[in-house]
Amino acid sequence: MKTVTLKKLKDKLAKNKNPWIFSGAIHSADKGIINGETVKVLDSEKRFIAYGFYSEFSAITLRLFSWNEDETFGAGVFKQRLTSALAARKRLINSENTDSYRLLYGEADGLPGYIADIYSGHVGLQVNTASAVYYLPMMKEALTEIISPLSIYVRPADELAKKEMIRYPEQCIYGNTPESIIIKENGLKISASLISGQKTGYYFDQRENRRIAAAYARGQDVLDCFCYTGGFSLNASANGAKSITSVDSSADALSNLKENFALNGLEAPDTVKADIFEYLRERNADSQKHDIIILDPPKLAKSQSSVEQALRAYKDLNMLGMKKMKNNGIFISFSCSGRVSREDFIKSVAWAAKDAGRTLRITGFLSQSCDHPINPFFPESEYLKGIVGIVE
Repeated sequence: MKTVTLKKLKDKLAKNKNPWIFSGAIHSADKGIINGETVKVLDSEKRFIAYGFYSEFSAITLRLFSWNEDETFGAGVFKQRLTSALAARKRLINSENTDSYRLLYGEADGLPGYIADIYSGHVGLQVNTASAVYYLPMMKEALTEIISPLSIYVRPADELAKKEMIRYPEQCIYGNTPESIIIKENGLKISASLISGQKTGYYFDQRENRRIAAAYARGQDVLDCFCYTGGFSLNASANGAKSITSVDSSADALSNLKENFALNGLEAPDTVKADIFEYLRERNADSQKHDIIILDPPKLAKSQSSVEQALRAYKDLNMLGMKKMKNNGIFISFSCSGRVSREDFIKSVAWAAKDAGRTLRITGFLSQSCDHPINPFFPESEYLKGIVGIVE
């Protein structure tokens, strides 16, 4: 196996089991390393640190996956990681109420570059790195043996072409993936598409937060912004919300939302196709306010250089939202930007309350669902941050 040697004093994070090594930390590498293949990573004294996947063109040159020098790399590594990940999910998720979940969450489950979601027996697999493509045959073998899926549908992440310089076609690599699949989440039926939906098809990371938000909804007037296919709206309706307004910029998502309400025998909410920022600004002129407002925007900071701009956007968004709150209303707001810290997100919400002329008391903190585990040695694995608060 070829080796990569790190610079002196640049190996501390790697030795502490942080899986990312950037190009600036590398002293030397053997010639002829294939983009994506496994290498042995050594410190400046040529002592073993870990095994990792090599990315020739990415700023993250190495993604470490094993600190055990005796572990023999091969299909068995994939099978072991999948077996462990599946066992954890079975302990954490109530299968009577939920049949679909994130099975594999990249670095947090010991297989960087892979995201695998279960959709009622079908697998949506996202490949994010050169190594994820290079070892796809091993991943396919492990999935078919451990999961016995109905199908495996592969979707490349945008980063694959931009940062890894790898082009891979979106395709079904096993079985037959239908255009839409009816899944079950929190006891509700949802139509999801591995082929045309966002990410792998649906957002499982908000499952527990949807249930938490719904607990406040009985008899309340709810505004669900960035509603996508209606996860928060559905849960709120099922829990007795008086009225719901669901807003998203995607007509397809809103159509899917209405389909999901029909699947559950629920009356469809008022839907609005609009840019959320513009929608909330335009609503400054009306007198209607809401008991509950949910803000779940897409990633606003896609790089470190865009963090400051994203924080300003979060501040503006939350300010606009709080202006539409009834007194003592429940305000629920999220950031899914991994590069934005929880502390900075809370600061942006605090400034938003000040600029809105409202008082915000934070009563709870929210994070990603349990099937998106956080690696304590890898803080980047915590990307979803949310707050619940009372607005006066």
